[in-house]
Amino acid sequence: MSVADQENWLHTSPLAAIFYLGKIYQNLAKNAVPALTPVFVLLLATEGNLVIRIGFGLAAFVLVTITVAFLQYWFFRYRIADNSVLIREGVLKKTQLDIKFDRIQAISTQQNVIFRAFGLVSVKLDTAGSAKQEGHLPAVKKSLADALKERIRQGYQTGSSTKKAADNADGEEHREVGARTLMKLNGRDMLRIGLSSNRAWIFLVFLGPVIEHFDQKYGEKIDKQVILSAVESSQGGVAGAFGLGLMILFGFLLFIVIASIIGAFLRYHRFELVTDNDVLRSTGGLLTRHEHSVNLAKIQTVVASQGFMLKRFERFRLRAKQASSGKSGGQKNLVVPLCEPDQLPILSHEIFGEEFADVILEPTSAAFLPIDKQYVRSRVMLTGILPATVITALMSIPLGLFAVVFLLWIPVNAYGVLRKYRRYGVLATPDGLALRRGFIGYRVTAFLHRKVQRISLTQTLPQRRKGLATLRFYLASGSVRVPYVDFKKASELRDYILYRIESSPLAWH
Repeated sequence: MSVADQENWLHTSPLAAIFYLGKIYQNLAKNAVPALTPVFVLLLATEGNLVIRIGFGLAAFVLVTITVAFLQYWFFRYRIADNSVLIREGVLKKTQLDIKFDRIQAISTQQNVIFRAFGLVSVKLDTAGSAKQEGHLPAVKKSLADALKERIRQGYQTGSSTKKAADNADGEEHREVGARTLMKLNGRDMLRIGLSSNRAWIFLVFLGPVIEHFDQKYGEKIDKQVILSAVESSQGGVAGAFGLGLMILFGFLLFIVIASIIGAFLRYHRFELVTDNDVLRSTGGLLTRHEHSVNLAKIQTVVASQGFMLKRFERFRLRAKQASSGKSGGQKNLVVPLCEPDQLPILSHEIFGEEFADVILEPTSAAFLPIDKQYVRSRVMLTGILPATVITALMSIPLGLFAVVFLLWIPVNAYGVLRKYRRYGVLATPDGLALRRGFIGYRVTAFLHRKVQRISLTQTLPQRRKGLATLRFYLASGSVRVPYVDFKKASELRDYILYRIESSPLAWH
């Protein structure tokens, strides 16, 4: 490599070590039980003062992680070329990424308290396809991040000239409307987000093995008089023990709720959703400000969901899903954590525009058509009557007449199947499709026909007898399955969508 070429490769700020340190701790948190529990058990099993051992272990852990983070920063280089971002990284295993501007679907930035003081941000480049092709630029100047956003946006506008020309040919002049705020969330919304989130229950995953270890190692050493006195200090007997158990359970649930609400404030404080011509951008966060920008043309599907708590609050959560690598997770989704029912048509119009103007995300709409009732009969037989009958027959030998208790699964299963059937609904329009489903709440998934990459039409033996079929649409963001629809109508819809895909002048990405 020449000297001039070496000078073109740039270092980020030394504060990038903070970014890598956060990634290390984040990866450890995702695998907390298998990664940390053996170390924790080893510290408890060795001889010596427990506090000193734990302190020594924490100090060694922090020192190792800081060293690894600094090495990752030191071996990181990047370069902005004419049509791509080049990244070199790796301490022992060297890798180089060449991320083309036209493959970037979205740019996300994060700015913690320390970065904010120095005018730095961490940039994440989301690309279509494999997650290995995603790149990070940690601790770079905010001006560089803004310049990248503008460069990618200009590239998209150039690539979408076909659509603009088609609009102008139809007499519709393309108009630059500038940035507009679509919605903002306040403190009450943070409470609703926290109360409707299930993430706080992840604490149970780590607390379970730790509590079990302490119970096995030190449980027999606990003075039983402490527990007895706590029980006797209440109204005594079984009632006192029951009251003590309720207090412990209530305290634990209160801790989970508070942790979830705090998490909502940390992630979505002062959340704002803005549209800027062809870009949708969300910002939010208390200590660390998160910004996620996505070109509207890159959105594959839109999902409006409503769980148990959101249904009580009469609110929805919206996800604009981009092309993914097949892995689960929301890292490629632009998330609107809370929106009101009357905001759904506004947001869907901003995303789909006039191309899918008749899309409906409100799940209670009468426009959704039900699937065939044969779904109930088939699912009750397959997942209810058949397994319950077989298990009852097998268990009747050791249990006798008590085996009939397994037959109770049949009405329970029938209730669940009927509930799911009533929530299924399909809305097919000339430009797109929306599928409604759910069990406790609702989930509506909408997409444009031209975004579909593949369609499968399958029939089971019972479906073939009834003239029914199951449609599955494969998109870059995942698949959407529509079960138990009329075979003839499903075939016509499949052929029509394939025609729209072939005849559309617009790309799927």
